[in-house]
Amino acid sequence: MAAYALRRLAALVPLVFGVTAITFALLVLAPGDPVTFLIPPEQRGAADLAAMRHELGLDRPPPVQYVSMMRDLVTGRLRSFGDRRPTLARVGEALPVTLILTAASMALTLALAIPIALVAALRPYSLVDHGATLFSLLGISLPSFWFGLGLIYVFTEQLAWLPATGIRPTGATGYNPLVIAPYLLMPTIVQALSILPVMVRYARSSLLDQLAQEYVRVARSKGLRERTILRRHIARNALVPVVTVTALLVPFLLSGSVVVETTFALPGLGQLAVNAALARDYPIVLTTTAIAGVLVVAGNLAADIGYFYLDPRIRDG
Repeated sequence: MAAYALRRLAALVPLVFGVTAITFALLVLAPGDPVTFLIPPEQRGAADLAAMRHELGLDRPPPVQYVSMMRDLVTGRLRSFGDRRPTLARVGEALPVTLILTAASMALTLALAIPIALVAALRPYSLVDHGATLFSLLGISLPSFWFGLGLIYVFTEQLAWLPATGIRPTGATGYNPLVIAPYLLMPTIVQALSILPVMVRYARSSLLDQLAQEYVRVARSKGLRERTILRRHIARNALVPVVTVTALLVPFLLSGSVVVETTFALPGLGQLAVNAALARDYPIVLTTTAIAGVLVVAGNLAADIGYFYLDPRIRDG
């Protein structure tokens, strides 16, 4: 298992460089000059623009720019075009918000998806099962930003129960759960509902498949209680596909956080990436892309480790 994990981590290097190279190419080809965002219109003389491009290294060929930026990123010396702060420091400030939001959303999703899928699987094609299917279709079709704006209108504008923006009160620091919970409640619900229908459908299918297996009929013929069969036999086998879906949904959550963080003005990785892309801040965009690639690989590796402990056939093979 350790050798496999090392091989997966080694594959991270070409993945990160490939994704960042494509991202950088798209940034360079997109209309807009980074320098125009840094120099006020009244000061945009030809000499000033040329001097700023030279200072930022934008007068060099794009491949040279990319190699230089990636070298500085690896060594921790890459700085933002805007405030000239190290990009890793900027990402370090934003990343905890995205990770907390992703973890809370995934926890809420699993807490709701497993019971819903279990009830639907135990009563297939019943009213409950059809209701879960309808809920899944509605959840997949509902835009996250629309649902988020609806929650803001109800719970902030009308009821004044929850704050609509930010991660903590003005002047507060840190990530005290009791302090940030009111700010994260609506974003977590919106983020969770974007993936909950997918998780319910996969978990239901996996449970139905396990309920039809021979070992379940044997266990019932031995007189075991249904609850014991579900807990000791079906649950572990049905969790393997759920782990797969969970790992595959991690990139979706990271990309979906862009919409949620923008809607609720959360200072996370998604909003940082959007603002950097709009300002053509190449170093910030490359850093956020690289971090996202690392997190995706880490999520898939965690799923593989979960297989190892959940499925004896993999562990003993």
